[in-house]
Amino acid sequence: MTFQAAVGATVRRWYVLVAALLCAAGVGYFWTRDSGCYAAATTVSFTLPARTALLPESGRDDDSVIAFAGAVAGEINQGREPATYASNDAPLYGVGIRQGVLVSMPNSGGQWTSMYSRADIEIQVVGRTREWVEMTQRTAVQKVFTVSRERQSSSYTDPRKYITPNVMPLTGGIQHITVGRPAQLMAFGVLALTALLAGGSGAVILDRALAGRRAIDRGPAS
Repeated sequence: MTFQAAVGATVRRWYVLVAALLCAAGVGYFWTRDSGCYAAATTVSFTLPARTALLPESGRDDDSVIAFAGAVAGEINQGREPATYASNDAPLYGVGIRQGVLVSMPNSGGQWTSMYSRADIEIQVVGRTREWVEMTQRTAVQKVFTVSRERQSSSYTDPRKYITPNVMPLTGGIQHITVGRPAQLMAFGVLALTALLAGGSGAVILDRALAGRRAIDRGPAS
């Protein structure tokens, strides 16, 4: 089919194109109503007893401390292994989640093996409201401290011998994540182009189908 024929079919079946554009407009309307989400990432670091997480001899890279942090993360995950991330540039909201919690540990290994280099647990919280994120974040961090204390209380009577969880400074801040104006305009442009292509294709297909039906109804020429 030539371009002129396709344009003619689209003009004749204009209502198909209009329907596609209306659907695209509806999707765009819901996009504009989305006020974004709130996100927070809190890092809880485990150290040897009476050590500070920011000091070189804190024990954050000690194998036994890393294993203990993994056990705590696993219990918080209800027996599942904690998720792994290769860097801090892996936000939970970046994969489309708008409400949820992710407990993870830094992984410096490859695709097939996990290698935990630090006894850190990162708790990512994403939610629709700041209040929900703040409450969920506080509950999750408190659970890390509670599980850590309960796991050691049966082995040590002196709390000074406990592996110590610490909330790392400059983590835990709540951010409001919204889509920028350039990204919105680009998304609307792609949405409109998709609607035009889909509507035009639908109009051509419908025009062909109706033309074929009319030919059948007329029957063979006598």
